[in-house]
Amino acid sequence: MLGADGIFVELAGEAYELRPSLRATMRLLRRHQLFGLIAAVEGFNITIIMDMLREAGIKPALLLAEIATVGLGKVRNRLTGPLAEFALAIAGIDPDDTTPIKPVAGKPITPTEYHTQLFEIATGWLGWTAAEAWNATPAEIIAAQNGHVAYLKMTGVLVPVEGAKEPDIYTAEQLKEIEEGGLDPAFDRDGLAALKAKL
Repeated sequence: MLGADGIFVELAGEAYELRPSLRATMRLLRRHQLFGLIAAVEGFNITIIMDMLREAGIKPALLLAEIATVGLGKVRNRLTGPLAEFALAIAGIDPDDTTPIKPVAGKPITPTEYHTQLFEIATGWLGWTAAEAWNATPAEIIAAQNGHVAYLKMTGVLVPVEGAKEPDIYTAEQLKEIEEGGLDPAFDRDGLAALKAKL
């Protein structure tokens, strides 16, 4: 959720933020998949947890040093909650959000496809640099896109088309006639003739 408190872990007496940036999210999902990350947190898989810390910009050696100092049980108890929250953030889930999930129409996409679309939105639509896109969280990119769309609507740049209708659907007979004669009744021949005259 945008503006939510950060996710922090304490290692060697210092607090470090687990930030689900787009780069960290895509890399972790590509290597471990979402269920792999959740299972790693639940089973406290040191190798995958070290990878999660590394992608969040935290030295993995700190985890090993902490375990050596205070013991595995204490470290596990202290880190499981924040790591689980980090894994959920990577999945785009806010555990504090009680809003019911609405079904979305269309073909389902993979997490990799979803995060690739977010990168395209950030760099293509919003004009961010690649570095800015990689460092932003998915929630930040979505909020920026929503704000950009709202701004375009407010300034009149983006205007919904009123009275837009669905395209004509031809019958099988009409399609055969178009194919044989090469004439589509919906094609604007007068507009084409006017354009040719201007050229």
